[in-house]
Amino acid sequence: MTMLEAPLGAIDRMRRPLRVGHVLVTLEQLAIVTWPIAEATLRAQLPSSLRPVVRNGHAFVSAALFRNRALRPAVLGVPRITSFQMNVRSYIFDPVSGEPDSVFFHGLYLSRRWLVALSSRLFGVPFQHLPLTVAARHEGDRVTGYEARATDDRVNILAQEDDQAVDREMLGFLTNPHTGYVLGHDGVLRCWSIWHRPQNVHTMAMNRAMVAPVAALGVGDALWGYYVRSIDYEVYLPPTAAMKRSLIPT
Repeated sequence: MTMLEAPLGAIDRMRRPLRVGHVLVTLEQLAIVTWPIAEATLRAQLPSSLRPVVRNGHAFVSAALFRNRALRPAVLGVPRITSFQMNVRSYIFDPVSGEPDSVFFHGLYLSRRWLVALSSRLFGVPFQHLPLTVAARHEGDRVTGYEARATDDRVNILAQEDDQAVDREMLGFLTNPHTGYVLGHDGVLRCWSIWHRPQNVHTMAMNRAMVAPVAALGVGDALWGYYVRSIDYEVYLPPTAAMKRSLIPT
């Protein structure tokens, strides 16, 4: 097991006073599976104002799959909602700070149809339905098995913990982005930020890694798999137009 001693750097300055619109949630059984992608291929999928992070000649795309537990408004604390979720994201230089600590969401997926409709209407962001489940097996601190499946065959992931050398720079930007960008229903680039506590990150060996929305982007074979058993998030919604975002959170 590898310990990522986060939050460090930019994310450590991203925590905000909780306000109406902000969301609290515990992410459980979080897997971050990452593929290399040619820079030119990814650039064709990004808004022109965003620049991909490139390392050793490749850009990167990840599927983040997890179970939302106790998803709730930060101020009221109710209702508490549980769902499975997947985000397909690529890694970009933040257009405000210039740092490689943000992501662009190519797809946002939820397992509950009614939550898709509600979230899309509330936030103006194109959430999609995905009949997803995730499950993990543990023996003590080790992860003996991880599986994510969609009943429509768009997702099929099978993995288990594997003690392998860790590139800590890659580990940092794959697991610790603080701001997400997405094109809204109106075609306007929008963003929101998050804050979370330090994470215990397990390295994973991928036996299968098929995610149809990722494959459609033109990726190679999956290179990295990371797993976090549980982590508390603060999500600072609603999204704002990217042009209105300032470097200092308010």
